[in-house]
Amino acid sequence: MSSDADRAEAKLREQKERAKDNLREGKDTFLQRLREDGIVHPQSLAMAGFGFVFLAAVPLTSWVAQPAGLLEKAVNGLCSGIAFLGTAGASSKVSPTGKIAALSTLYIAMTYAFSGAGSAAGVASGCEEGRDNLHPRAQFADLKGLPLRLYSAHYNMMEMFPGFALSAALTQTMAPSDQTLINLLGLHVISKVFL
Repeated sequence: MSSDADRAEAKLREQKERAKDNLREGKDTFLQRLREDGIVHPQSLAMAGFGFVFLAAVPLTSWVAQPAGLLEKAVNGLCSGIAFLGTAGASSKVSPTGKIAALSTLYIAMTYAFSGAGSAAGVASGCEEGRDNLHPRAQFADLKGLPLRLYSAHYNMMEMFPGFALSAALTQTMAPSDQTLINLLGLHVISKVFL
């Protein structure tokens, strides 16, 4: 009877080993398929889940953007400063509808003028032969360090700008005096420009 029990136990061990081998083989096959598809660090695919963090932050940003808060004071101060510069010191008053224009002006200037100039400087300073105006996009592949960060910051701002532009246009069209929406636009601009 003990020999039957020993055989059953041996058979069970053999089945477990086969199952482990099949699992290892399946994992290896799966990883090989990922590598063939260009994925060399599969753990990084978990970052795709961070898209849900954006949705989870919506209530938080809505709370931060409530009228009469600290964010509104920052947005109003920023818009007044832009108006002061835009009028060469003649006025710092901004109407509610002018706030959207002021925030858009700052964001456009940072996205295209300042970060664009920084990107061009980064490419030129990161290449031994300087900037090649005939093939400027071919040069960024070899950038490292600060030149690459300048180039990347510019393209990140350009990638984010269409979403901001659409939000600003819809706010200007549908609710130009809604301070909560203006504060949300200001939060985006302050985050992208200053942080």
